[in-house]
Amino acid sequence: FVVPMAPNSNENLPDASPLGGGSASSLISELIKVGRGAVHGYLYGAKVRAPHALVMTVLFKRNLSILKKMQKILKLTATHATNLGIYVGIYKLATLVLKRTTSLNNGTRAAVSGAIGGAIMFGKKSSVNTQVNLYVFSRVAMAIGRLLLKWDLVPSSTSYYRLWAALTWAAVMALFVTERDEMQGSLVASMVYLYEDSDTTGKTISKLL
Repeated sequence: FVVPMAPNSNENLPDASPLGGGSASSLISELIKVGRGAVHGYLYGAKVRAPHALVMTVLFKRNLSILKKMQKILKLTATHATNLGIYVGIYKLATLVLKRTTSLNNGTRAAVSGAIGGAIMFGKKSSVNTQVNLYVFSRVAMAIGRLLLKWDLVPSSTSYYRLWAALTWAAVMALFVTERDEMQGSLVASMVYLYEDSDTTGKTISKLL
């Protein structure tokens, strides 16, 4: 005679986490990390934007009053900090969801999460978003160039950097001369001082200040 055993109390229980892949406590821990990431993004955005906004506003917005300059600096800083903070939160949350609900590898999860966060927070055209996107794009382009060399997809050479510099400066000077309206305003203002105001006496110091 065999006495039937009581079923294991842990069997067939639904996962405690609504997203699967772990307990409720581990989910809470991951969500706390998402929140901390958003805070870090906000603080870092304020740290890098405030001095940049101060310098650029003082140099290129001389027509504004001191109050208006302060308001502009604070607005630019708040916008950058908020966008970056929310982006980090979205990225970490999307990564968490994908990790718990899909079998995607780390690189794919990062790409999908980055695309979602980038489209939401940096997809609207503005001066701040344009600067952030251009900064990131330039770093990505450099990294891709290094990867091409690392993977031996292009022959190794010490001349690539010089060629890149030559093409970059050739393009910016040609655009300045022929299509400056399509260039970023602060860059045009800098180039006007360097290449055009220098042709006129009396503008060396006055224009700089």
